[in-house]
Amino acid sequence: MPLSGHLALQTLWLALPVICGGLLHVGAMRMGLLRTLARVPLDGGLTLRGRRLFGENKTLRGALFMIGATAACAVVQRWLEANTPWARDLSLIIDDVPDAAAWGALLGAGYVLGELPNSVLKRQLDIAPGGAGRGWLGPVFWLVDQLDSLAGVLLVMPLAWRPPWAVALMLVAVTLAVHPAVALIMVALGLKQRVG
Repeated sequence: MPLSGHLALQTLWLALPVICGGLLHVGAMRMGLLRTLARVPLDGGLTLRGRRLFGENKTLRGALFMIGATAACAVVQRWLEANTPWARDLSLIIDDVPDAAAWGALLGAGYVLGELPNSVLKRQLDIAPGGAGRGWLGPVFWLVDQLDSLAGVLLVMPLAWRPPWAVALMLVAVTLAVHPAVALIMVALGLKQRVG
């Protein structure tokens, strides 16, 4: 599959449920929705070597909202694909993945799972949630922060559909553009301290 402008649009379309799920999660945080779930850490307070496993920023609200919102966005996307020629033309998966909700939930779960190893590593290195490493670790963790969720998505995606290498590479480019842009929105809304 050659790299092309149309493939870039198709890849962006493929990533759109996760992007929309993430933006909806940002909105939920901003509006304070599901506050009770936001106080439930995914690690349940567990520690490793005296340090929190994931930290306070990885919450049940984040996991459930990301999975559910991504599933909902995938359903809307599938409706567009079934009812509009332009959306069907952009779809790489419509003929291969029959259940849009399950597909979206799978992508959302991959996103959440992909962030967890990075969180464990940061806690073990005494890097605060949302913080950057010092010295040479700063740029390394910035890159990992951008791509960890994509790694999780790419890990689970073949359970339903195996992306061609060109699409996987294009997803890296899309992620490196979109992830910092969403982080910038979160900083502007006061939900994060820094981009990255």
